[in-house]
Amino acid sequence: MKIPFFLNKKQKEFYLGIFLKEEQGIVMIFLKENDRLELVDREKFNYTNGWENLTNDVDEALYKLEKNLDLEIKKTIIFVYSHLVDEKMGDIKPVYLQKIKQLTKALDLKPMGYIECFEAISFYLQKEDKISLNAILIELDKTQIGIFSYKGGKIDIKKILSRTDDIIADLVEGFEEIKKKSMLPARIILYDSGSLDDTATKILSHRWSSDFFVQIPKVDILSEDEVINGLMNIFGEQIKNEASSYVKTTEDRSKDDKKENFGFMINEDVGEKEIYQNKNILPKTNWKNKIKDLTSKLLVILPRKNQVNFKINFSGKIFMMTGVLIILLGLFVNEYFFHQAQLTVYLPTQVLEKNINLDIGYRLASASANFSETINTTGKQEIGEKARGQVTVYNSNLSSAEILSKGTSIISPNNLKYFLESEVKVASATGDASSPQPSTIKVTVVATEIGEGYNLTAGTKFTIEGKSNNLLAKNDSALLGGSKKQVQTVSKKDQEDLKTSIVNKAKKEIPSIKVLPDEAIVSSLSATDFNKTIFSKEIGEESSKLTLQATVYTTQYLYSKKLFIDKILVSLKPEVKNDYRLEKENIAYTINKISKEDKSLKVDAKIKAKAVINISTDEIKKGILGKNQSKIKEILKSQYKIDGYNLNINEPLPFLNNYLPFFLKNIILKNSSL
Repeated sequence: MKIPFFLNKKQKEFYLGIFLKEEQGIVMIFLKENDRLELVDREKFNYTNGWENLTNDVDEALYKLEKNLDLEIKKTIIFVYSHLVDEKMGDIKPVYLQKIKQLTKALDLKPMGYIECFEAISFYLQKEDKISLNAILIELDKTQIGIFSYKGGKIDIKKILSRTDDIIADLVEGFEEIKKKSMLPARIILYDSGSLDDTATKILSHRWSSDFFVQIPKVDILSEDEVINGLMNIFGEQIKNEASSYVKTTEDRSKDDKKENFGFMINEDVGEKEIYQNKNILPKTNWKNKIKDLTSKLLVILPRKNQVNFKINFSGKIFMMTGVLIILLGLFVNEYFFHQAQLTVYLPTQVLEKNINLDIGYRLASASANFSETINTTGKQEIGEKARGQVTVYNSNLSSAEILSKGTSIISPNNLKYFLESEVKVASATGDASSPQPSTIKVTVVATEIGEGYNLTAGTKFTIEGKSNNLLAKNDSALLGGSKKQVQTVSKKDQEDLKTSIVNKAKKEIPSIKVLPDEAIVSSLSATDFNKTIFSKEIGEESSKLTLQATVYTTQYLYSKKLFIDKILVSLKPEVKNDYRLEKENIAYTINKISKEDKSLKVDAKIKAKAVINISTDEIKKGILGKNQSKIKEILKSQYKIDGYNLNINEPLPFLNNYLPFFLKNIILKNSSL
């Protein structure tokens, strides 16, 4: 007779998860072992003809998974986006529910219920962050958007609306309705869409009214791996609670098997209940219920044996028997408590080294802050005034008058140039050739350059550029007013230096983006840029100081190290020998290069791993139990292919110090690798 209370051996159990969205889905296989749920494999698929061919699409994806794992799984949980659920009815919309019922019936699946994706996301985030969730979850599908506002870890407002090409307009419409009832949290979390980077950038760069957000909202992106993690975590929590809430007898289970397994709720047996007699309803799992501990007690009544009465004759034999019993008891106490051994075995290994390229999901996180910085300007510029005054133009030509246009240059003896400020006409000379009388006219001239050097004393004679010696000029009074000095101005280099200084400052002082214990930052993809810049002066403007006020934001790409190790493990498994096993802790990697693809990170990494021969430690301990130390080497080599070991025996009795303990608990076995 087997008593269930004493059966501690955990059984492996597989579950099927089907994640359904508008135009695509994911089939997942979960393994429950030792009260822990793990993702074994998954297969993504696109609908070939909308929901019409859903059964065939799922069947094809499921076939690939079951073929690879040699499994047949019945128990199924459905995950859906919220726009597939009728909020008033509290169930999946009939048009979709009918297709799901056809699917489960055609593939002979046992549906356990459904879970809305946003509830899994909130459960996952609060479990990871270990704080109540205050954020807006945005669920993006092909033509629908789900907006879920959380305050203090509880859903505050839920809004489903149609999606257009203008994501900002869509969000404004949803936020407008939410802010009428409650303030918007300053954190936005996006998940599962085709272009999350572009969407995040649009949200960050949009100038939100203070009616929505007092400061620029922080925007995070959840990768597909994180979404699946959330679905797995909430389902794992539920089936763990469900499994611990009751114990069924063999007779109870046989009765249940006769019922249609159409869904479950926490604190209810698996099977069809009265509340689900309407078979058009697929029950929603009530994951928020808490399970009361079930304390089982077992009273074992042992049959009384017939008492045997002994009459003891006090003779010499009793003392001999007592002595033998004392010796045996002493040996037992020694063996049970004091005879111990520590054996370290050096297991053979298979070294695996290779370069691999893997795609992995990522999370995009960002933060921003305002900065102000002032520096001394380095630009130089000469400023001043030009010398000016009047000159008299002389024309000695008897035959014709001369017209000098505005801007005509006159040149001093020391090659200083001046230009006429206006056009003048100089009449021809009078008299005869022997004694001509030059005609004259006065005109204002201005120096071509600034500086005191162009100030000239009266009586200086000038030639007129491009004219004969018949045409000359002379200043009757000094040319004055020329000046020059050097001033500091703003240069382009000053502006660039200020921007560089603020970027470096921002990298150190912008509030740190929260990195989860399992996450790694991709430094090569991290970016810091300006959202707004205001300079106090323009380039070339006179100033000894330049100030820049700027809003700077930084963007980080993060990935899960655990998921990356999982992908490496899957990649290396085909190369591991049949009698060897590869554990995650024996995998090391070096990143050569990481680049961003459309929806994932492409990682080029060098992998080094060690697979260890697959041997049960309990089996080794049983094989050497109570054996002489001289036989250990032969046993380890012949039975377990182990060449190296280190043995330390602690035994108070000298005649037993060459023997290993006779109780398994007293043998401490440690594994190491060669």
